[in-house]
Amino acid sequence: MISYNFCTNLEVIKEDNEEFKTHLQMDEVMKKLFTIKNPRPIIDLLNAIYGDNISYDAKLSYHDKEIINKAEESSKLIRFYADMYITVVDGNNIYEYALEFQTVFDKEIAIRVFRYSFERAVKLADYSKSKECIKLKMPEPYIILIEEEEGVKDRIKLEIEFSKNVGFTYDIKVLRYWTYGLEQLYKENMYLLYPLQIFNLRKKMKQISNSNRTKEFKESQMLQLYEELKVLLEKTLKAIDKAYDDGKIDIDDYDTMNTVIENLNSYFLNMYGKYRNFDKEVKALNGLLRVTCERERAS
Repeated sequence: MISYNFCTNLEVIKEDNEEFKTHLQMDEVMKKLFTIKNPRPIIDLLNAIYGDNISYDAKLSYHDKEIINKAEESSKLIRFYADMYITVVDGNNIYEYALEFQTVFDKEIAIRVFRYSFERAVKLADYSKSKECIKLKMPEPYIILIEEEEGVKDRIKLEIEFSKNVGFTYDIKVLRYWTYGLEQLYKENMYLLYPLQIFNLRKKMKQISNSNRTKEFKESQMLQLYEELKVLLEKTLKAIDKAYDDGKIDIDDYDTMNTVIENLNSYFLNMYGKYRNFDKEVKALNGLLRVTCERERAS
């Protein structure tokens, strides 16, 4: 499972752990996408998934994702990493959001999101107003689950039972990304997520790479999958072009999305076997669309 933890000071426990290095590389890729300078794509996404009405003049700020607790029994520091905390100030309205990005469903994800959100609420707690009551404001959680998982609904509930059967239900919404094509992402103003379309083929890549079949068979299957990937990437890049033409993203966003696609493509090829120099073809495709886009702008 790949979990995107946007932590700038993450300690490398084992420098020779290639999986860990790749994990950090993916963090940087996702951080680049979700912290672009132009706020419009991010605000459109937040409005789409949370149902709010944030204006484009709103101010966005990102917060420390690393939460440190001390385990009393061992006197060691335990680090918990949430994916993204965003505070949005829009006039007199203040929104606190907690976004969790997951490629593969984790049965403990609801517990983890609650823990992260609770720790964030503790940081925001105001102790000055009353000695009798401390108010905690939990950031509103949302899980973006990228790869298909059978049986996952659009909400996950965490039932918490206190003393004397007093209960509380913590409700977490889930965006099942695999159910969204490029057109629906555009229609629902979630075009910021365009570059993640490549994940639609990751399971197939993994299955082929881990197969016990002959090398020749695996090469044949992977080359067929590369052709699917090439079509998918071309459609995605054209969708990004359309978002630019329609004024939803600027040239910097355009470049960032293309860069993210190139990085994700290289990541998958390095992880699941490289049977030909396909990443150069992707860069060439990027270049072709870039020239086409610039020609259209000039005209």
